[in-house]
Parts: sequence; structure tokens; C-alpha cells
Amino acid sequence: MVHNHPGGKVTPSYEDQDLTDHFIQAGKFLKVEVIDHLIISDETYYSFVDSGIFKKLQASERWILPYKLKERYRNEGKNEGIQLGEKRVREMAKAMKQKEISIAIIAETSGLSIEEIKGL
Repeated sequence: MVHNHPGGKVTPSYEDQDLTDHFIQAGKFLKVEVIDHLIISDETYYSFVDSGIFKKLQASERWILPYKLKERYRNEGKNEGIQLGEKRVREMAKAMKQKEISIAIIAETSGLSIEEIKGL
């Protein structure tokens, strides 16, 4: 992205940053990567990458597309559910082991390996 500030002051405005944020998110959707945003004048230029603002805007979620948030929340929930499920399986296997139920039966029931059960 490139645009000019004819007055010569190349410091980005809030609107410049907001527009860049929009374009970064749109680029992700369209699979067209925005690699920098330059503000130019007759005498100098300003690079969002060189200044470090670009990295911050890439991480921004202000204009993230709703389907991306939904996808992320679904994945985070799935990962939390898997972790909780694995914890509960181990707790169940440990309780079964304490009741002196056969390790082979615990392995078959829980899906844990015999080595994992022995380590409980």
C-alpha cells in the first residue's frame, strides 16, 4: 500500500493505521498479502514495517472477519474439551487401578496404554 501526504508530514494518522488494519484483514481473506504501507511526500517516506506498527496491526483483531473468530473459538473449545477429556480418562483409570481392576481391562476401557496405566 502506498499513498502520499502532500503537506510533507508523513506520520501516519489514526485513519491511516485503521485503513491498514482493514486491508491486512481483507488481504488475509483474499489471500493477497499486504507487505507494507508507505506514506510518501516529496522529501521523505514512512514505512509501517520499518516503524514496527505493521507487526502490531497484523496481530490486531479489530477488523478480524467473524468467521475467523468463530473458527478460532471452535478450535479453542475443542482443544479445551480434549484436554479435559484426557484428564478425566486418567482420573477414571487411576480410580479403577486403586480398586485393583485388571490393567488390561483398564487399558481396554480407557484407551490408555499399559505403560501409562502403570505410571498412574
